[in-house]
Amino acid sequence: MNRLALAHPKIRRLAFSRQALFVGLAICFVWFVTVSMRNDVSEHWSRLGLQLPDLRKQPQRMPTHNVLPPLAPRIPCYGPRGHLLGHSPDDDLVEKEIDGPYPIPFAGSFEALGFDLTYMTAENRYGPYGYGEDKEDYKRQKVDWANLDWGKLQNECFYRNRERFPEAAEPLNDTRIETRFTYRKNAPFSEIRHWHEFEPSRRTAIVVRVWKGYEYSSEDMYYIRSLIAETSLKSGGEYQVILLVDMKDYEGYKPEIFASRELYEQGLKDAGVPPEFASIAILWDNRLLDSWYPDVEEHRTMWQVFQPMQLLALFYPEFDHWWQVEMDMRFMGDAGKMLDRLALFAREEPRKQALERATFWHMINEIGDYEEFSKQVDKANNGGSLAWGPMRVREILPIGPEPPVSDPRNETFRWGVGEEADVITTSYCNDANKPNSWVFKEWIYGFKKGVQTPRYYCPPAIMRGSRTLLLAIHQAQVEQGIRVPSEATLPSFALWHGLKLSFPQHPVFHRDNGDDKMQDEWWRGGPQASKSGNGPDNLDHPRGMGLTFWWESDFPRQIFSAWTGRKLEEDVDFPWLLHQQDGQIFAPNIIMHPMKHIKDDKE
Repeated sequence: MNRLALAHPKIRRLAFSRQALFVGLAICFVWFVTVSMRNDVSEHWSRLGLQLPDLRKQPQRMPTHNVLPPLAPRIPCYGPRGHLLGHSPDDDLVEKEIDGPYPIPFAGSFEALGFDLTYMTAENRYGPYGYGEDKEDYKRQKVDWANLDWGKLQNECFYRNRERFPEAAEPLNDTRIETRFTYRKNAPFSEIRHWHEFEPSRRTAIVVRVWKGYEYSSEDMYYIRSLIAETSLKSGGEYQVILLVDMKDYEGYKPEIFASRELYEQGLKDAGVPPEFASIAILWDNRLLDSWYPDVEEHRTMWQVFQPMQLLALFYPEFDHWWQVEMDMRFMGDAGKMLDRLALFAREEPRKQALERATFWHMINEIGDYEEFSKQVDKANNGGSLAWGPMRVREILPIGPEPPVSDPRNETFRWGVGEEADVITTSYCNDANKPNSWVFKEWIYGFKKGVQTPRYYCPPAIMRGSRTLLLAIHQAQVEQGIRVPSEATLPSFALWHGLKLSFPQHPVFHRDNGDDKMQDEWWRGGPQASKSGNGPDNLDHPRGMGLTFWWESDFPRQIFSAWTGRKLEEDVDFPWLLHQQDGQIFAPNIIMHPMKHIKDDKE
C-alpha cells in the first residue's frame, strides 16, 4: 500500500489517461457498431463535420476526355431490290422543297439539329417499302417481301464496310440459329461485366419492341423496312436493327423458351414475326428477367422497360449504343438522317449545363434560336452546372470521369464536346424532387433517402443508352435490386454515375397552332423565370393530347391518317400541319409518337 501511495504523480496520471482512453475507445466502438447496423455511418460522421473514408472497392473511372476519331466514308450497300442504294430511283425517297415559309415548331428546332426543311407525300416516303404497290400506277420495281431476309442484307452491308470498323465490331448472326439469352445460372460469362472490358465497335443497335401476337399492319411493315434500309443499309452498317419480342408469359404463355433449344424454336413459331424479319428477332420473357433480377420483383414494361435492354448489352456487347424505339413511332423523313442528326447534336453538346438545357423546352416563339436559349440557361445558372461530375447518391459508386476543373464556372463549355452521349432522350426532363404530379414519384426502391433521392424523368422512354450505362444499371439491379421507373432509369443512372446526358430538341408541333395562352402554359416562364435554373419552378402543364411527340397524344394518328388518305372522324379537322398542293398531301420532316395502331381491315 505504501508503495502505491508513494507512486510518482506522473505515473498515476498516465494510468488514468490509459483508463480513459480505453473507456473512450469502447464507447466509440459501441457507437460505431450501432450506427453501422443502421447503415448510416457516413451520414453521422458528416453531421460531425467529418468525412469517413468509403472503404468499398472503387470501380475504374472513365477518362476525363474520350473523343473517338471519325470513321472512314460509308460504302454503299445493296437494298431490297438488289441495287446499290442511291443508284436506283425505285429505292429512293423523294424529298421536296415547297415555296413559302416552313412551319415554326411549337418546341424544338429544325436548324439546331440540321433537319432538312423538306416535305414528302406518303408515296414519296414509303413507296420504296411497298406503299401503293397494289395500285396500277405503282411505278417502282416490286419486291417479293416474303422471301427477303433483312438480317442477311444488314450483314452483307456490314461486310462491305468491314474495314471501316474496329476489330471489336461484329455482324449479328441469324438470331434463329445463334441464340444468346439464357438464364442467369447458365450464363457463359461473368454475370457482371464492366465498361473497360470492351473496346468501341462504333456500331449502334436499334431495338424495335414488339410482342407475341402483335398484328403487323401494312403501316408497320413499311415502318420496319424503312428503318432497316435508312439506318443500317444507308449508313454502311453503323446501325443494326433488331426486333425484340416479348413472349408475354405473364399473360399465360406456357413454354419456358430458355429451358431448351426446342422450346425456344417453338417460341419463334409462336411469336408471329413476319418471315422477312425472322432472322433479326430476339425473344424474351419475364422468367428470363426474374432469373437475372430477382430482387427487383417488378419487370413489367411500364416499370422496367430497360431490363431487356440491359441484358442485350450484356449478351451482345459488340454494340456501343442501344436505341429503344417503338412500333408506334413514325419518322416522317429519312430515319437514318434523323438519328444521325440526333447523335451528332448529342456528340457536339458540352457536358456543362446539358442537364439544365434538357429541363427546359426550347420554344422559338418564346425565346428565339437555340443559341439565345442556351445563353439564358447559362444566365439562370450564373455560369454554374448542377451535374458536374457524378450526382452523388450513397448507393452508387460512380464510373464516370472526374471534371477537368472543380468549379464549372471556370470551364468554357468545352468538356464533353466530341464525346458520345451515354443517354440521349427524345423529350425534356423533370426533377422528380420538385413539386409535381408525376404518377410514379413514390416508386423507388433500394435507396436510403427514398423519394428524396435525386432523380430525373424524361417521358417517353424512347432513348438511346450506351453499353457503359446499361451494364452499370444491370450491375446495380443484380447486386442491390435498386430501381426507379422506366422513364427515369437511363437519365437518373447516367447522372448518378457522372455520364453524359443530352436532349437534342427535335421539332415538335401542336394541333392548336397559334394558341399563345396554351404555349405559355407549357413554357412556364422558361429559364428567365426559373429560380433554380434547373427547369421551370412549376412542373404542371396542360395535357399533351395535341402534340406531335409525347406519350398520350392522338394528333400523330390524325396526321398520318390524313396524309395516307384515310377518312378522318367527323369531329376531327384536317391537320393544319399538312400541306396540300396539286391534289397531293405533303408532310414535314418530323418524328411522331404515339401512333394508334390501326389494322388493315379498317383501311
